[in-house]
Amino acid sequence: MKISWSAVLAVLLCLGEAAAAQIGTGQSGISTSTPLTNVQPFRELRAFGACYARTHRPAALTLIATVPGSAEENKAFRRLVYGEDVSCLSGGTRMSMPILFARGAIAEGLLLSGGVPDTYRLPSPSPADARELHGVARCYTAGHRTEVEKLLKTHPGSREEVTAVAALWDDFRQCMPGKTVRLNAPWIRFLLAEALLRLGPSTPTSGS
Repeated sequence: MKISWSAVLAVLLCLGEAAAAQIGTGQSGISTSTPLTNVQPFRELRAFGACYARTHRPAALTLIATVPGSAEENKAFRRLVYGEDVSCLSGGTRMSMPILFARGAIAEGLLLSGGVPDTYRLPSPSPADARELHGVARCYTAGHRTEVEKLLKTHPGSREEVTAVAALWDDFRQCMPGKTVRLNAPWIRFLLAEALLRLGPSTPTSGS
């Protein structure tokens, strides 16, 4: 059996566009009227990330250490996630998903299984210095750990997750002044999970 994420991703991209339009007008963020009819893949992805981080910790750390969007990241995920029969999947099951989802799920799994060594910590940039979305996420998380932790307690793909993201969006976008992006709730969740993981408890809050 193969769990395909292509259809799910297409829906998410549409949700992201709707979210951006509403957020821009000061509305609730992500429309609560949009039906979320297929949350099971998100739950399976979360379970996969937790299992992978727990049982394949060296590989999980290797993946998280790569630069998001880099050729190194692509190569590592293809080798360690997509190119192997991972024990965290039931027999005969393969998972096909965007790297950004796999990375975020593994980051969330690492949060639940001991975090990362201090050498993996990254600084929190100021809003002016946040050059990409992972930097934006660290900028926001540095001053809003409680909100991020609340978000990560929700079930992926749930309306509770959408509500939590809508509640934090106005402060989140303060870390990307002048930039226009389209994001959906699961994407923001995964960005913030890795931000919390990489900042650590003692990271200076320069982005707050």
